[in-house]
Amino acid sequence: MANSDYEVSVKEEIKNVFMGKPHVLLLGAGASKAASPNGDKNGKPVPILREIAKELNVHKYFPDNLIELSKSDFESAYSQLFNRGQSKALDKINSIVSEYFSDLELSEDINLYDYLHLTLREKDVIATFNWDPFLMQSRIRLCKLGVTKFPKLFFLHGNVRVGYCSKDKVSGLVGVRCKTCGNFFKPSRLLYPVENKNYQDGDFIQREWEAIRYFLKGCFMLTIFGYSAPKTDLEAIKLLKDGWGDVEDRNMEQTEVINKHGSDHDALRKTWNDFIHTHHYDIHDSFYDSFLAKHPRRSGEAYWNQYYEAKFISDNPVPQNTKDLKKLVEWFKPLIDLEVKK
Repeated sequence: MANSDYEVSVKEEIKNVFMGKPHVLLLGAGASKAASPNGDKNGKPVPILREIAKELNVHKYFPDNLIELSKSDFESAYSQLFNRGQSKALDKINSIVSEYFSDLELSEDINLYDYLHLTLREKDVIATFNWDPFLMQSRIRLCKLGVTKFPKLFFLHGNVRVGYCSKDKVSGLVGVRCKTCGNFFKPSRLLYPVENKNYQDGDFIQREWEAIRYFLKGCFMLTIFGYSAPKTDLEAIKLLKDGWGDVEDRNMEQTEVINKHGSDHDALRKTWNDFIHTHHYDIHDSFYDSFLAKHPRRSGEAYWNQYYEAKFISDNPVPQNTKDLKKLVEWFKPLIDLEVKK
């Protein structure tokens, strides 16, 4: 119970559902690493992009003068291979990468991706650069437990579980038919040469990027989780900046960065400088220290009360001591039920 007009209790925060603007969560490879630090359900590693050549043993498909480069800078080596027109090698690498990531399975235990789905509302957005199927696998198993309210998902670099119908301009699960035309959803492309990511392909990737730019323009908070903003992917950073706009015009928005423990916070602040207005940012070493984890499904309400109303707010941290996914869903049920009533 709040003691005064200057405080907001957990009960009040949960009950008063009013924020309409989205919370945007941007995921990079570090998020999947944090979700599966010991590999997937079967112990298979979840490699980040620069590790692919060694982890998947595809360096052998590069010519001799690119093998070492492929082990340290896979994207650059792949781009050079693309520019040389070596289609057979490219097709082999593409096939191996797609097959490997398609075979990854989410652990049966409660996973970080379950929390990401549950801490956000339908108005909110998860935009991911990751190819792995964890986000979709988490959503499917939560659906089986009766969860029906999920954040919007966008796959900025494609995804092994998500396909696209070019005819009807809709996406869906790979292996499933489009409800309109009956054709199977075509798997989304994963690998592009670094100089030509082709985010304006007139197809699936362009649609995803148009969506994230739209939601960035209107969001109240941006949380960046495990994404390093690689200097090689200039087009991605440019498009994100286009969505966010002039940082001087985002004088009330809040930016959060979540990275692995021991990360250089000063370097992260510098990396995301174009998305941070003066002191309106936080950097965390764990998801559980973030605004999302402390104010699940009410990050917007907590943000408004703290930054606009200048009120003291109380944390409502997500439970970390349960290993039963069904019980975790039950913990969120009162929050979801109040949203449905609105």
